[in-house]
Amino acid sequence: MNKLNTLVLASAIQAAVFTSFSGSAQAEEVDHADAPRAQALTDALKAHGGIDTWRAYARMDYATTDFPLGANAPFDFTQTTDLHNRRHLTHGENFTSGKNEDGAWALPNTQALGLPPAFFESGNFYFIAMPFVFADPGVITRDIEDAEFQGRTYDRVVVSYPQHIGDTPEDDYILYIDQGSRRLKMIDFVPTSAEVNGDTPLNEIPRKALVFDTWEHYDGLLIPSKATFYGWADGQLQGDGNSYTIHDVRFSRKAPRPDIFKAEQSRVINGTAHAN
Repeated sequence: MNKLNTLVLASAIQAAVFTSFSGSAQAEEVDHADAPRAQALTDALKAHGGIDTWRAYARMDYATTDFPLGANAPFDFTQTTDLHNRRHLTHGENFTSGKNEDGAWALPNTQALGLPPAFFESGNFYFIAMPFVFADPGVITRDIEDAEFQGRTYDRVVVSYPQHIGDTPEDDYILYIDQGSRRLKMIDFVPTSAEVNGDTPLNEIPRKALVFDTWEHYDGLLIPSKATFYGWADGQLQGDGNSYTIHDVRFSRKAPRPDIFKAEQSRVINGTAHAN
């Protein structure tokens, strides 16, 4: 398995666990005030359709082609997500996987994914749902000095997580936001999961990058249509990159039925999702 792919996936999912499978405020319907938000992130959320628009939806469906992470990558699959509690259901050609309030699962077995189901389920959604996931309750954001990337200057925002949120709150993201369009262009981040890095000191773990190449409008929101993973060092992308595409995105204000996220209720039919 490509080491870059393993590190990228582990980092993003561990940073997202509080909204994915660690007892989120949304899932428990707890009244959780938003943390103060960095101005550049506020601008980006508006440019991508607005956080109020995002939060008004209860369901997101999308398809992914050539998802590059995992021992059996690349993957083509469709996913249904309950946006209010972050349950997931994913269908690929040879597997079905999901995440509900009891945990994550995969059919016919975990070997079909080549990854722990919780990692796979939450990671692909988290990448696609940026920048909106950075406005989740409890996330800490702050503006920092701007920086150049590929000949352009971008506003930057640091995203971090309190000690009580997630399994690896040491994870951090740096967002690069276009000064003209206010769209999110790139994130650079560091994976801190001990499952991936062992005892390696945090300051010796290589950073990674995800570049959002193109975006498309769906139901009032701007969603990535192509993104590429790279290594990241000295302010430069490293390697040739691993790209994937997102398409057939749909949002609904009606939440999906809870039972579709149970393993025994899910099925694969010719490699496509059938989630009512």
